[in-house]
Amino acid sequence: MAEAGAEQFAEYGAAALDSFQALFEQTEHLNHRTNDEHARELLGDLLIDLMHYAGHRDLEFNDVLAQAQGYYLSEQDNPSVFPIGSAVQLEGLAADEAILLGQPTRGTVTGILVPDHGPTEYYVGFLGETSNHKTIAADLEPAPPFPAATTSEGVIDDPLRAEANLVDTMTRIVNAESQGIRPHKDDLNDQQALLNALVAWNGMDKRSVTDLLLAKVATRLPTDGQHPPTAPDAPLTPGQLAAQAFPSPLADGLSNPQNASSRGPADTTPQRPRHSR
Repeated sequence: MAEAGAEQFAEYGAAALDSFQALFEQTEHLNHRTNDEHARELLGDLLIDLMHYAGHRDLEFNDVLAQAQGYYLSEQDNPSVFPIGSAVQLEGLAADEAILLGQPTRGTVTGILVPDHGPTEYYVGFLGETSNHKTIAADLEPAPPFPAATTSEGVIDDPLRAEANLVDTMTRIVNAESQGIRPHKDDLNDQQALLNALVAWNGMDKRSVTDLLLAKVATRLPTDGQHPPTAPDAPLTPGQLAAQAFPSPLADGLSNPQNASSRGPADTTPQRPRHSR
């Protein structure tokens, strides 16, 4: 099944307005699908209610709106916009500075922020970093695709997954060696395959890549004879990153399924004329 595009997403929005309009009898005459003024009225009313909902939940609506604008940009067929999950690399002075500091110049877009003023900001995950790096489009350009690495867990063609799997593998190898146990052959082979792929993609030597990952490995090693701490969740794949716009399934949205059977009859529909605000 092909991924949904901008036209399909717009239809999702229209369907949401259909459902919202159906809540209010006084809006039956409005046709937002053909009349621009009707569409503006219903969109405005829906946004007002969403603001109330955000306030009721102690959520900052403007922050959510900025994040939504970022996802909207990432879903546009615009070559100047870097979608979430895409591979990018620093260019110009930003790249020169990273190289001078021995830092990687290639990474993955993990988030987009559209501020009230100024250029769109991109959050990029670079090798070895525990937090995402904030930059602007002027300092970025598309990066070559990540070279696929064949491992015991299958083919890995994403730098975020490759890094997470390599850290896990390195941790198991170090733990085995510290106990005088020969590391598993699959782990040794996976380490080599993943390391080679990350080295090739980042354009760095093996020692530099390994050094960047050692800090993450160290947090997972046992201390004072204790068991290793629980490994944190692996970074999200590009598809999962893009799906963060919907933190919960649509079916688990505003209504509580446990209360579905207690809803009132149809004649209890709200009566206020929303478009008259």
